[in-house]
Amino acid sequence: QVAHRRGVPARPGFVVVAPPRPHHCLNPSAENLNTFLDKTEGQPSSSSSPGRLALDDARLEERLGKAGPKSGRGGKDYFTVCAVDMGTNSFHMVIVRADARGKSCVVVEQMKEEVRILGGTGSFNVIMDGPRARAISVLKRIQNIASTKECDQIRLVATSAAREARNSNAFLRKVTEATGLEVEVISGQEEARLVYLGAMQAVPIRDKNVLLVDIGGGSTEILYGEQGSPHFAISLQLGHLRLFEECVGSLDDFDGVISPEKVAECRSRVQLILNETGIKDDLRKLILGNGDGNEAVLRLGEGMDLAVGCSGTIERVQEMIAAMREKNGAVLPEISENRSSSSSGVFQMMPFPLSDRNLEGMEGEDEYDMEERKFTIGDLRELVSVVAACKTRKERASLPGMNIKRVDLIVTGAVILEGIMSYLELDSMTVSPFALREGIIFDTLSKSIEGFKPAPDIRRDSLMHLATRFDTENRLRSAKHSVELSKQLLVSLRAGPRPPKALELLDERFEFLMEAGLLLHSVGIVVNHSKHHKHAYYIIKNSDILLGFMPMEIEIVALLALHHRKKYPNPRKGLLSRVPREFHERIVLMVAIIRVCIALDRRNTASAVESVQVLQDVETEACVLVATPGLNSEGMINDISFEMWAVRQELEFFSSVLGRDFSIVEGDRLEPGQEDLKGNSFLSS
Repeated sequence: QVAHRRGVPARPGFVVVAPPRPHHCLNPSAENLNTFLDKTEGQPSSSSSPGRLALDDARLEERLGKAGPKSGRGGKDYFTVCAVDMGTNSFHMVIVRADARGKSCVVVEQMKEEVRILGGTGSFNVIMDGPRARAISVLKRIQNIASTKECDQIRLVATSAAREARNSNAFLRKVTEATGLEVEVISGQEEARLVYLGAMQAVPIRDKNVLLVDIGGGSTEILYGEQGSPHFAISLQLGHLRLFEECVGSLDDFDGVISPEKVAECRSRVQLILNETGIKDDLRKLILGNGDGNEAVLRLGEGMDLAVGCSGTIERVQEMIAAMREKNGAVLPEISENRSSSSSGVFQMMPFPLSDRNLEGMEGEDEYDMEERKFTIGDLRELVSVVAACKTRKERASLPGMNIKRVDLIVTGAVILEGIMSYLELDSMTVSPFALREGIIFDTLSKSIEGFKPAPDIRRDSLMHLATRFDTENRLRSAKHSVELSKQLLVSLRAGPRPPKALELLDERFEFLMEAGLLLHSVGIVVNHSKHHKHAYYIIKNSDILLGFMPMEIEIVALLALHHRKKYPNPRKGLLSRVPREFHERIVLMVAIIRVCIALDRRNTASAVESVQVLQDVETEACVLVATPGLNSEGMINDISFEMWAVRQELEFFSSVLGRDFSIVEGDRLEPGQEDLKGNSFLSS
């Protein structure tokens, strides 16, 4: 169906694609959760996720006190899907186990292998025997993993390389003969739709107008969607591996040196392809309207809510930008135009390896990257200038945030991204960790499980999945009660005649992050009790479960969990000192509230203190917390003396943060019919 909407002329490559299938929040299971159990072991171990800490399945299940998910083959309690994105450069696999009722799903295994199907063929565009053998070997390994995980369905999706190779049919036939698996070759437009579907599971864009860019090895997909529905998509024969071999040479014979002339040739090639598509004018008419005169003065990027980038290339670009930002202790190095190829020492800066840290030195000794999923066109241009100025592989490998596996293709990938953002007038881009393979998963589940429905709130759904997964001692019930007490406390504080000025720092966004910190504060108990606040920080930071959260938001939630007990946060040292200053006061305020509300349910009963309100002296501004006890199972009033003691331990810090003197008293329970007799909530001297 060729698109013809809002006056946009029909053009090959633009299609109207079906609205995405219902989707659900994707949540990795405990089997792949990046944490650790042994206090004596803190170094990253070998696993399918580089830089993460492996966790033995059986040991975690033993800690959780529950058996792992069973296969869906017999009783059909679960439906397990293995999705494989057979890209031009790499094969990406993910296995997801979904509730047969369509209520939830968890990731049980992930893998990525470099294959380079069209590598070394130049302009012949054929799949040679070597790459074919590599592809079959990887698929057999994936098949074995899928069998071990008792997958109900394996879905192989091939993209650009299989679409365009002259001997594609022969390649697909050989794959089927060797593995017994059928490969689904999808169009570029369908690829864009699936990427969009996957991105919606990780980034809250369902209610936004968004331009999506996915840069692969052989092609680049560009899609425009409105309110969760894709309207136009195009696939360009422009990928980082394809561009590299067209302009630089075969990657197999590459000596690591990229001359400025080759970089310029790459840029020219990207610009030529983009100009030939004509998509800029068509997107302008689609996004900015038709005939009202405003489209001539507005930039294309101003007509959409945001641009989203998918794929490993864009993720790596963002991570390198984050690692090289000045706030993390490094700046983009100055590049001399007259620098000779033999010069050394230009990049004399501390390396920023993108690896996780263990809990040693959590109070402030270790460095870590503060990733942000958004970057600007200015950031990108600086990065491209630095990467392009590195004439050797060794120089590129020394750049902060560089992944050695992308040390060559990052050049062409970054050049493509820079060309697209400049051409489409995009000021910034937000990165989605989900892309094609996740889109395949949700598309498959929606077709295979009747009633599979999307999560209405990606953030809250994933938050509750993580909290529930690590609810080893029924602490989540208590955490939920503390959340309710925090809401009562904020309402009462704001209702007073002179609300503390500090509360102006908390808007809806930060109140939600505070709620998240409360709900997750005890997840570290799965490791041990003594340092569970530190383990909670590590689990939250490295779980990959919190979907729809920006990295900075995850960092804030992790810090709230870290400081819910023991040491108070100090903006001048420790992990908090590395967070941008604009968040310091907010985090300290949220910690103060969290610690009081956790203390109000110190015994984790979720009922000892039924409610809390604040009484305020109008003249002195002194405040009294009134904790009303609940009833026990026998209908007797709870003894809350322990909770009162716990709160008093926090009041000095709480008072200093809010700028008021606070004390606490036990309030009287109101009998039925006495609600109207309670009088004014505020005391006057």
